[in-house]
Amino acid sequence: MKYVLALAAVAAPAMAQVRITEFMSEGQGDTLSGNGGRRQREFFEITNLGLITVDVSTWSYNDNNTNDPHYWGPAIGSIAAGESIVFTQMSDTAFRAMWNLPSSVRIFSYAQLSNLGNADTINIYHSFTQNSSTLVDSLTYTADARGSGVSRNRPWDGGTGQLDNSQWEVSFVGDDFHSRRAPNPPTFAGYEQYDYTDLANPGVYVPGPAGAAALGLGLAMRRRR
Repeated sequence: MKYVLALAAVAAPAMAQVRITEFMSEGQGDTLSGNGGRRQREFFEITNLGLITVDVSTWSYNDNNTNDPHYWGPAIGSIAAGESIVFTQMSDTAFRAMWNLPSSVRIFSYAQLSNLGNADTINIYHSFTQNSSTLVDSLTYTADARGSGVSRNRPWDGGTGQLDNSQWEVSFVGDDFHSRRAPNPPTFAGYEQYDYTDLANPGVYVPGPAGAAALGLGLAMRRRR
């Protein structure tokens, strides 16, 4: 599948270390008319790919609609090195229960505000003022890559720079991102639970800075033996 990905550079190096690392614009489910609410399990994830904590207390988000901003920064405060933050249309409690995520994974619910469409954009800003000068990262996807029940991932390249849009990877069980099917999917009368089982890896970006560093150290020690 082809889709468009736009990643913007930032003025401050620390800000440039925060990137969108995963997204899924809707959950898996039936597509019958009027049943769209059953698929409202969208989410996206941002990760601090750097080695220092980033202050995000003034950061905001929109879905390419400046008239519909969401000021999430005060609720998060800062993002530690290697930490991933999940943003979802679901309540944080429901999302955590569906994916069986530990309390250490922070989840922010934007409810209906700037929710993702079939073809949309995720814009992250380091200010409540949303314009090109405050844009930290941006991802635009087409309808055929919206991730209906299956997420897309930023490939690990050991850096924080821009990546070609064709490089983003579709999740599958057993992949390098530790993707899995949601252990507690929702149920609806008349449908099999498996029909609503999403496939993703929210809350952690593997291998991440710490994992990559540990892997590099391990390889170096092996070479010395």
